[in-house]
Amino acid sequence: MGATETVDLFLELINDDHREKAVELFAEHAVLGISVPGSDERTNLRGRDKVGGWFIRAGDGFRMYTNDSRNMGASYIADVTVMRPGVPPMNVEANFRVEGGEIVALFLQPN
Repeated sequence: MGATETVDLFLELINDDHREKAVELFAEHAVLGISVPGSDERTNLRGRDKVGGWFIRAGDGFRMYTNDSRNMGASYIADVTVMRPGVPPMNVEANFRVEGGEIVALFLQPN
């Protein structure tokens, strides 16, 4: 499975509230980098358990919708709207790195 198919499946599972299954698409050694809006700070989580925990704790109603995307081989870069109940929607750039059908890295930064 290539980058586009892997990311499409990941987003589909997230949006259907099957976050545990979505987390299974991450490699054991996956990295999640999250840039803090309005700051130079970034949080990095390492390993499927920590990366997956971030998505699982997001709670019911957490959604990620792709607005525009481009496949660059093993990388898939998308403009994504992130939605959570009770919080204004946020537009982020999501940079996925996929190897062998597994997400090895995901970096999120505000647009």
